[in-house]
Amino acid sequence: MNHYDDLVATLNLFATPVANEPLIFGDAMDKLDHKAYTFTATLAVLPFLQPIPLGVFALIGSAAFIALGVQLFKGEQALALPQKIRAVALNLRMRKALVSTCLKIIGFCRCFTKPRLSFLVKGKLGQQIGGFVFIAVGILVAIPLGGVVPFKNLFPSLAVLFYCTGEIEHDGLMAVFALICLVLTVIFYGLLIYMAWKFGAAAINRFFWK
Repeated sequence: MNHYDDLVATLNLFATPVANEPLIFGDAMDKLDHKAYTFTATLAVLPFLQPIPLGVFALIGSAAFIALGVQLFKGEQALALPQKIRAVALNLRMRKALVSTCLKIIGFCRCFTKPRLSFLVKGKLGQQIGGFVFIAVGILVAIPLGGVVPFKNLFPSLAVLFYCTGEIEHDGLMAVFALICLVLTVIFYGLLIYMAWKFGAAAINRFFWK
């Protein structure tokens, strides 16, 4: 069984009923072993793909990405998340929806991935690149840009998904795409900040919604 099939089997297991519902997120993570980084990052990024601002949840997600990134960058094998994140309870319906979305996204990305530039997603360098991506995403999604900007976290979300898919498929080109998404995020945020400084919040609201 390859890494992809192993991850799919684990995701499907996560979506099955358990004796004590709802399932505590931390308890599920403890059973994932080496698959925890890819799975947790993929799961945590899903809410950021929709256009509605997440408010306080963005800060919780930010803490999760930074925690993942620091540990991955340091090459730690045991995953440790903040207690508030571990304590999140997921019911069966929510787990099925999240797992279904995970599998669709990973399956789509897999259609155009193949082993290449594997050194960018394997070994110490791969861990450091992944750690940097997660830390950068954690910082970027925590930046408050107000509630008038739809899909402000689209590029950071894609960065996480690209890296996770690249790690699964040993495709370093996906890591390059992840880094490009981070650059695009900085450009996009910089443009928004410039517009706010130059024209004010009313201009941003008019630009996006009218």
